[in-house]
Amino acid sequence: MKKIAIIGAGMTGMTISSILRKKFNITIFEKSRGVGGRMSTRRAEPYFFNHGAQYFKITNEKFRAFLRSLLNEKIIRPWNANYVEIKNKVIIKKEKWENSTAPYIAYPKMNSVIKYLADEFSINLSCKITRIEKISNEWFIYDANSNEYGPYDWVIFTIPPKQVTEILKSFKYLNIIKKIKMRSCFTLMLGFEDMKSIKFDAASIVDEDISWFVIKKFKRNNCFYSNILINSSYDYAEKNEFKNREQIRNYLINTASTTIDVDLSNYKHNALHFWRYAMSEKKNKFGSFIDNSYRVIVCGDWCMNGRVEGAFLSAKDAAEKILKNSFKK
Repeated sequence: MKKIAIIGAGMTGMTISSILRKKFNITIFEKSRGVGGRMSTRRAEPYFFNHGAQYFKITNEKFRAFLRSLLNEKIIRPWNANYVEIKNKVIIKKEKWENSTAPYIAYPKMNSVIKYLADEFSINLSCKITRIEKISNEWFIYDANSNEYGPYDWVIFTIPPKQVTEILKSFKYLNIIKKIKMRSCFTLMLGFEDMKSIKFDAASIVDEDISWFVIKKFKRNNCFYSNILINSSYDYAEKNEFKNREQIRNYLINTASTTIDVDLSNYKHNALHFWRYAMSEKKNKFGSFIDNSYRVIVCGDWCMNGRVEGAFLSAKDAAEKILKNSFKK
């Protein structure tokens, strides 16, 4: 059985692993301490934050079929939420997301999707791949501690384009990948004992330095808590990437407080995360990049529309290409 090394254990990496697992011997490498990528969840008891994707849509029937078991087991559920749009500190739009019209969330946390898909695989966590080398037509890969893994017949990258180009020095489509720009974003996570004054669940904010606001209220051990997540705009993040993090946190709190007219300074927990590669600048239609002679594939949500469904579509495209190449008569 041919062997594949997959770099990245987010939605793209776990999708392509799931599709190819019966045909290939698969080894997965992930630089973080856990799986998920931008479908990650951060815990700070009693709080938890889906600090990457907070929801996703299913518009493609093959994507729905792929998620069928998770839908049946209610790991994926419609997000029945009160959504608003805010401009100039005024709510200009209200929607009730319900059942068939609602986007989807994972239960109990967003990374539950990736953990479910990852259950069949052995994954090398906290393992940052920094170099690959082809020796006698086989691939060997090396991590940041100079540990060697291999040999492999194929290497599949499911990480952001900038990280791909840092490792992959020679590739048929390298010049195209180098031109793909990713936008950055700050995500602020705040934990409260309760926030009864906020009457909506999610808000898009127009023409401000914050762009997205989500609140999740929950009860644990007879106590009420609230998780609040605030995303900066891409423009704000890119202009302030190197600014003092405490100043950024305070600015985002003050901006959000003014925008929704609720004081958010009395938090019990706070954390700030910088997503350097949050979203592709353009909605692409690359599918995936494959070099048959080199036996390397590059794929990811950024190859498509930048969303969770885009990660699946790119992985599916890559899987079909590698199957066609490896088992053609």
